Amino acid sequence: MASSGDVTVFCDPTLKPAMLALSGLGGFAIYPLCAPGPLMVAQIIRHTRNDVLFTLDTVMDDAVAAKLVVPASRQGGFTNNLVLAGLQGRFSSALDQTGLQTLLAKASLAVTDDTSACNLDGRAILAANNLSASMVQGAANTGDVSDMVTTRAVDIGLMYLTDVQADPRLAVLATLTAPPAVTSYAAAVNASAFSANAQALVNLLHTPNAIARLSAAGVKVST
Repeated sequence: MASSGDVTVFCDPTLKPAMLALSGLGGFAIYPLCAPGPLMVAQIIRHTRNDVLFTLDTVMDDAVAAKLVVPASRQGGFTNNLVLAGLQGRFSSALDQTGLQTLLAKASLAVTDDTSACNLDGRAILAANNLSASMVQGAANTGDVSDMVTTRAVDIGLMYLTDVQADPRLAVLATLTAPPAVTSYAAAVNASAFSANAQALVNLLHTPNAIARLSAAGVKVST
């Protein structure tokens, strides 16, 4: 149970490990509550306790327009890359385009379905990166893709870098480059924030120590 000085953060599920990595850095605990962006906005409207929103830029735009967050508190410059990943040591890492396509022709692959759960059309993302696979399975979100890879239900998965960094069993095989390969996020204080440290957390995000922890978790911070 969060105390009055601790900070609850509504964040996209793939960002949970990054938020936990910051817990304690500012002298307060951080409690991430995870859901797809639109659902988090709906929960804020219903007055679910939340101090900071950390979500997609587009979702943050909606939250600002609805006056659910403090506009002046908004901080951006956070990005997360889509990658293809497999189990550590199972495949050669850092494959070039030819090697990757050769692997995909014989390996099973999990991608995200085009649903509101994650808003990533995995098959379209593959096509945008000039990739195809002979055996493709759909999943609700990148967390499910990660689970499918670690349980060997599939060989390779399309997921976020943060998903890979959160599980030492995983290794990046290729970093995707074609849009929407990079997802941008923003953070802002809830207009009805409960914690006195809500603004302190947002201010902390661009400090050197926070940047180092976020980077290790897979979130790149532009300064």
